[in-house]
Amino acid sequence: MSFLTDFFRKDANNVKLIIPKDDLVIASSTLNGLPSVIVLNTALRKFKHKNIFGWTCSLWMEFKELADNEMPTSDESQLVIEYLEGISKQIIGDPVHPNALFLARETTNGHCRMIWQLYDPKPVDSLLKSIIEEKSYPREFEYKIEYDTKWKGVSWFLKIK
Repeated sequence: MSFLTDFFRKDANNVKLIIPKDDLVIASSTLNGLPSVIVLNTALRKFKHKNIFGWTCSLWMEFKELADNEMPTSDESQLVIEYLEGISKQIIGDPVHPNALFLARETTNGHCRMIWQLYDPKPVDSLLKSIIEEKSYPREFEYKIEYDTKWKGVSWFLKIK
């Protein structure tokens, strides 16, 4: 039985981990003088067990077809976002016992960045490496997984109003 499974058990000797239901809001901002559109999961602002999902996965996918201000065309945005949402479902896994929590998606400066907080980084790393090896992606991308039990590297996203 895994550590995470132990947290989901209803047992007097264990803490019951409540995964908040996603509460997505759209915010707009500027980054280096360019527009930025952010989809943020505000439900994670009050999430108490950050240490359990202590790995941050950031994935950046480049847009090919750009309109004004380095923002994607409508068709390009739809292509990339649909693809990334499919990857997101694989990264999150079982919604009742998720391996990841979706934190944010940011579109700015010719790319789309998705961020998840991970319980176990190994299956996510394997998934993303296999996508790269198989060249089964519509646009170039890169990713980074970092250990961050206090979510300091993504804290500014959680402060967006």
